[in-house]
Amino acid sequence: MSTIFTVAGNKIVPSSKVRKMITVTGTGIKIPVTVIRGRENGPVVLTTSGIHGGEYPGIAAAMELGCELTPKLIHGCLILIHPVNITAFWDRAAEITPEDGRNLNRVFPGNHEGSLSEKIAHFLMEEFIRKADFYLDLHSGDILEDLHPYVYFPGNTAPEITAKAREVAHALDVEYMVRSTATTGAYNYAALNGIPSLLVERGGNGYANRADIDAYKDDVIHVLKKLGVLAPTTLHAHAHKFVPREITNIIYLQSDHNTCWFHTCNSGDRIRQGDRLGYTTDLFGRPERDYVADFDGVILYITPALAVKPGTILLAYGELKD
Repeated sequence: MSTIFTVAGNKIVPSSKVRKMITVTGTGIKIPVTVIRGRENGPVVLTTSGIHGGEYPGIAAAMELGCELTPKLIHGCLILIHPVNITAFWDRAAEITPEDGRNLNRVFPGNHEGSLSEKIAHFLMEEFIRKADFYLDLHSGDILEDLHPYVYFPGNTAPEITAKAREVAHALDVEYMVRSTATTGAYNYAALNGIPSLLVERGGNGYANRADIDAYKDDVIHVLKKLGVLAPTTLHAHAHKFVPREITNIIYLQSDHNTCWFHTCNSGDRIRQGDRLGYTTDLFGRPERDYVADFDGVILYITPALAVKPGTILLAYGELKD
């Protein structure tokens, strides 16, 4: 990090803290950003929340950390965005950006001449992600998703980037970690561009529970200590309950038509091959399809809603790696 460090046109000098609404280039949209720079140079860590506007615990955690952390505590620079998708946040919109109906996390690297989602993705990529040494993206189960806390690390990139992300993932207090082979999404695209990154999942169902918010704050503090941005002796964070175990062979059960969904298991459940996971019916309660487990594994998240549309992920589960 050079002495002159600029974020979205704002010069961030040593020993400073900037908290302001920053306009997304080419739009009238402003998003809340906190930048905290210490006296000494060090890693630049970007933490985003609210790429999906209805995923609240990470947003609240980033807001509160932006208040509580000070330049005296930071070695390097911490950038917090809370939330990224501000119009989806105020509209309480699940997954999509209201203005264009697109999933922001599916349009990276974006396009400065495209729709609003594409412009936000391009702005985030060019003005923030490319300047980071490490990127932490905070998600949750969406408004209609219940999940068990876990973390994705990129597995479709240079081996050293995957290794660094996987190492930092062990600083999180989550039970499971998933190696992603996708190329879409902010954190995957960051990794493909040489920036180690993680996507953390915690909370869901449209709740902003205090337990989830505090757990997320602990996660961020543990990561910052791991990366040397916070000294090990600064700020208390609860001790880990878990060391993440890797999950492979993820199956995402997806609806292909309007149907009524009844889940027979819950997020975090251990399952055996052949166990019933759920079933669907028509509007008269007539059975349509049964879903059973293809292998022993663990449920990562479910959709608890009765009404589901085509393309809805009903349930995701994976196999524990030996």
